[in-house]
Amino acid sequence: MKNHGETILVTTTTAAWRGGRRQELKFDVLAENVNLFLTQMQGMLEKAPDSVGKFHFSEFEAHADISAKGQLVLLGAGGEAGATGGVIFKFKRRRSTDDS
Repeated sequence: MKNHGETILVTTTTAAWRGGRRQELKFDVLAENVNLFLTQMQGMLEKAPDSVGKFHFSEFEAHADISAKGQLVLLGAGGEAGATGGVIFKFKRRRSTDDS
């Protein structure tokens, strides 16, 4: 297994295919940004209601883009231009009997 500080991904911009530059993404940077994103999602989900109208709110799915610098952003939430990858987080509400 690689050291946590080593490169796990090599990203390129569209220009890289035409002689542009490649950018390495370090594991530690990505891990820190994933943890920050999940902490922010936790705050949002804790404030979510149990129901929306006549519907029970049981699951939430978030698709986040990962920029070449390792930043996680939701679609339309800003970020930088360039190459991106993505990750999907699924959050499912526990049943009250699952809390024990």
